[in-house]
Amino acid sequence: MNKAGLLIFLSLIPVFGIAQNRTLLQELERDIPGKGQVRIDRDVRIDSLIGYLSDVGSGTIIKAKGFRIQVYSGNNTRASKEKATDIANTLRSSFPDMPVYTLFKSPRWLCVVGDFISVEEAYETMRKLKRETTYKEIFILPNQEIRVPL
Repeated sequence: MNKAGLLIFLSLIPVFGIAQNRTLLQELERDIPGKGQVRIDRDVRIDSLIGYLSDVGSGTIIKAKGFRIQVYSGNNTRASKEKATDIANTLRSSFPDMPVYTLFKSPRWLCVVGDFISVEEAYETMRKLKRETTYKEIFILPNQEIRVPL
């Protein structure tokens, strides 16, 4: 009996993995009893351009390509990590409505802000950051994976 239960559990693991990384179009095509069904004829490569759904916290978000603003870049040291974290905490307190991320992209520590779909939004925010902070080495990073709340 335990072997059968284990076999069923192991067979469901790929299903759970697929459910978390559905594209937006796949989510629209999902069959919900009593609510109808949508079918979209498309090339499958379109799904990768649109992004995929991810459940984060209480809301649903789409992960897509967009822009972020780099505020700090350090090297691969503990001091750089601490400085990136300090800058991130300062930015979070100064701009509570703006997402702030501390990242390690080998070989450096980064502090980046925002999830912008258009370069115009990123540019306006970059100008605001340059005006209202002491950080002057601020620039836009294109082609970043951003989080867009639904």
